[in-house]
This record gives sequence, C-alpha cells and structure tokens, in this order.
Amino acid sequence: MNKLRTLLFAIFSLLFALLPVWASSPVPEGGFYNHGQELYKAGRFSDATDAFEQAAKHKDHAQEAMDFIDRIRKETVERIRNRALTGISKASWQSKFFYMHAINGRIQVGISRQELFEHDSLNFRPGAIDALAQVAAAVAEADNSRVDIDVISEVSLEGEGQSNPEIEAQQLTAVFSYLSLAARGQLPKY
Repeated sequence: MNKLRTLLFAIFSLLFALLPVWASSPVPEGGFYNHGQELYKAGRFSDATDAFEQAAKHKDHAQEAMDFIDRIRKETVERIRNRALTGISKASWQSKFFYMHAINGRIQVGISRQELFEHDSLNFRPGAIDALAQVAAAVAEADNSRVDIDVISEVSLEGEGQSNPEIEAQQLTAVFSYLSLAARGQLPKY
C-alpha cells in the first residue's frame, strides 16, 4: 500500500510539474513569428499580437516580432482615427484624397486637407488636382442632386501641431473655387 501511495504521489508530482508546460501555448507549426504573420494577413490583429508576443518571449525573430506589434498598434490607432473623422474607414475611400457616397438622393463628399496640400502651404501635393477633377466631374454629373462637401482636417499621428488658420481658410477657398469652376466647365484652358 505504501508503494502504491508513493507511486501515485510521484505521478501526481510529475503531472503538477508538467502542468505549466501543458498550459502554455503550443508552438504552432512554423513558429510563433510565422503564425503571427499569417494571423496579421488574415486581419486577426489581436491574435497576431498575442502570437508576436509569444515569438518575442521565445526569441523567435524577437526584434521583428516587436516591430510587428508596434505596427499593429499604429495601424489600429490609424483605423480608429480615420473612422472617427468620417464615420467610415479611410480604406473605403475612392483615393487617399477623397471619399464619395450617395445617401438618400444626396451626394456626400469628404476631402482630406492634409492629402491635398503640403503642410501649412497653398501648394497642392502630387495627384491632388487629378483627385479634385474627379470630384468636380462627379458633382457636374449630379445634376440637381444636393452635394455636401466637407474638407476634413486630419490630425497627424506625429503631432505636427496646429495649422495656421489663415492658410487653412485660403486652402478651403482654393478647393471650393476649383471645384466650382471645374464643375461648371469654366476652368481656363492653357
């Protein structure tokens, strides 16, 4: 009876000692880092973060895993910020410059001021005029539909600070003047 008790005690001791090993996450095929990349590509960012944390803990491409964690956090902040700006994800915009949706017979257009203009300047960024021309063409085709145009002032993640209100007013004037002239076909020909 003592031998049986000793044997059972040894078995339970061994099981108790192995419990933390069994409770930890099993290493996925290809390792935690590769599994994290697969989860990231599938859009499962929370699970990917967990996998990258395990990769860093197990020294499986530790620095790359930490870089991915930072990337996921920044992208999450960007998605939240973009959704807060427009109520829709910026990923569904027609271009990085604008979005356009028809809602209840009205056309809603949002234009990114930061994408159109260089910082604190009246200079258009490359591609901005083409984007405004697309918006103007859509407004011209809208006929008698009501068109609501918002120039969205995005807040930079790097915290560039506040913009100059006078330059911002001039930028708005430039956008609406261009759209008005282009929609009516009154832009000067050069």
